Amino acid sequence: MATFRESPVNRFLLSVLSRWRGEVAAIQDVRRLRDVLRFASVFVITILLPALFLAYFALASIRSEELALDADLRARAAGIEGQVQQELDSVFRRFEERTAQRLGEGGSPLDRLGELSPFLRVAFRLDPSGELAAPFAPPDPQQVLPDNAAFQRPWRRGITAEREDDWATAAEAFALASVNTQNPTLLAEASFAAARNRARLDPRNSVQILSDVYSDYASVRDRMGFRVGDLVVLTQGQLRMASDPEIGAVTLEALVTDILNRRWTLGQPGEPTVARAALRTLPDTTDPDWLARTRDRLNERTAQLRWAETVAGELELLSSQQPGGQGQWNYFSGPNSRALWATVRTQTGEQYLFAFALDDVVSHLRETAGRASAVDAELEARLVPAGQPVVGEPLVQRPLGEQIAFLTLTVSHADPTSLAAQKANRRRARIAIVLLSVFLVFVGVLASARLVGREVESARMKADFAANVSHELRSPITQIRLKAESLQLDLCYDDADRQAHYDAIVHESERLSRLVDNVLDFAAIERGAKRYSFRQDDMAAVVLIQVEATRSTLEQKGMEIELTLPDDLPPVWIDREALGQVLTNLLSNAAKYGSDGGWVGVKVEGTPSGVEISVSDRGIGISAEELPHVFDDFFRSKDPAVRRKKGTGIGLAIVRYIVEAHGGTISVESEAGEGTTFTLSFPLEPPEGAGGVTQHAANPVR
Repeated sequence: MATFRESPVNRFLLSVLSRWRGEVAAIQDVRRLRDVLRFASVFVITILLPALFLAYFALASIRSEELALDADLRARAAGIEGQVQQELDSVFRRFEERTAQRLGEGGSPLDRLGELSPFLRVAFRLDPSGELAAPFAPPDPQQVLPDNAAFQRPWRRGITAEREDDWATAAEAFALASVNTQNPTLLAEASFAAARNRARLDPRNSVQILSDVYSDYASVRDRMGFRVGDLVVLTQGQLRMASDPEIGAVTLEALVTDILNRRWTLGQPGEPTVARAALRTLPDTTDPDWLARTRDRLNERTAQLRWAETVAGELELLSSQQPGGQGQWNYFSGPNSRALWATVRTQTGEQYLFAFALDDVVSHLRETAGRASAVDAELEARLVPAGQPVVGEPLVQRPLGEQIAFLTLTVSHADPTSLAAQKANRRRARIAIVLLSVFLVFVGVLASARLVGREVESARMKADFAANVSHELRSPITQIRLKAESLQLDLCYDDADRQAHYDAIVHESERLSRLVDNVLDFAAIERGAKRYSFRQDDMAAVVLIQVEATRSTLEQKGMEIELTLPDDLPPVWIDREALGQVLTNLLSNAAKYGSDGGWVGVKVEGTPSGVEISVSDRGIGISAEELPHVFDDFFRSKDPAVRRKKGTGIGLAIVRYIVEAHGGTISVESEAGEGTTFTLSFPLEPPEGAGGVTQHAANPVR
């Protein structure tokens, strides 16, 4: 003790605490405080300080991590931009290489455009003077036809007669119309119509009749844009198919070949229409390979013609510009253009103009950007018009190459708000991790202290249990011993007094037996070795036996017992002995803690799912705070009124385990000072192992 008092701190604490706690309690408090301080010092040095250092470095790394995240996003965005730009360059690089190869081999880049680029729609060749040379000719100047009633009347009469297959009248009417006009277009159209109907009247001389028209008007176009010469040859071929199919087929094949090899006129659909009519007239014996190749060429030329007519206005603007150097590629496009133009000048001074489908090229680039973005879901690539404001701050913003200079490729985060929230969340997460770590340290300490406290409390409850059991055992043993000694020494007054001693010995022996059975059953349950024998039995009989066995004890205490027992209870799977123990424990508790009420009620009733037993009293009751713990092992209320009663704290725990082993449930309703009701529910279905011996199914006591 002298060593303990040598410390000035200890002496100071002792002098302060001893005034309120006393000398011995103060020494214990100081020693406990020293242990706490020692533990706190170890905790601070080994856990708290390292945690604080880690927290500092974690907070310092947040900014560098955000910068690294931004750099990573920019690098990934640059990768997407590079893929789109590379795809754009490869599309036109392949086109330039293939076009140069074809020109070098002496071929024409005006045909088989799909081999040069899938986006190429039409190509033009300009002569050194800038005039359109191939594959189409500029449109003819529009001819204004005079309103000639003398022409219109016989012309309409001829149309009507031809529809009615009155070829003679039609030929005469068309001939009259040709006499009544001086316009070359109308004259050629009327002459061909008259010759067509005369040829039908005289098939043998049809070739000569039509040839005269061909020699006079072959290059003249009618009002629909058809060359009269093409219509004459088509009609000759169709007429020859009836008399000489072989000659007719040769004539039609030659017509189609001639149409495909000549220049078509912009704005004039006659050539492709006549060619298709000729192909439809050819017999089935025509070479299928030739037909397939010819149809492909015709479809390609027709598509080019449509595209050429669409971009004719842009073509006029480009043809007026000064061409670049020899072999130098130039690209032109605009936001309102339908075509993306590529131009190049050859050694001979000719200039080629290539029109690409601008929408298709842009769509292809958007698909490329979409595929690249799909790989990285956090980023979004878009093509926007140059100069258009972009929402947010893009990671990459660059104009496309010279081919599509009016578009800008931007790569941004798919959800900038989410990115900012992500950074904020990461920042908060780092802080939260630090705080959580410190919090968990304290929680761990508190949990450990709580666990130790629970273990100490459990040890105390077990010690109390041992003391209570010893006390409970001593009481009946003492009574048995006293009554036995009285009988042995013949200290009884009479036979009635002697019989009372015998009855007391029996009563205390039964009490001792119940106590020992409870302890043994609890030990078996705790080991998981308790077994029950389930049989279908009469619940009413078991309840009646236990109530009658307890009635005398209750009446000796001045308590009334009320039994409600119906006659039509269904049989239930029970262990008769175990159920008797349950009822005995509940009735014993009712007698012990409900004596003030002077009443105990036992009610049995059937339910749709089984049988319920209720045991009620009007005694001291249970507080709401302690009600959830009444079935815990070793639990005894802190109420002084309860503490004054003898008990071990295992009776209700045994009741709960037995009821659960039967597959049933137990509940309690109570109010302090008003009484308590325990309700047991037993199902009609047999528990596991019914019909024989089964081990207790509930969890062992912890």
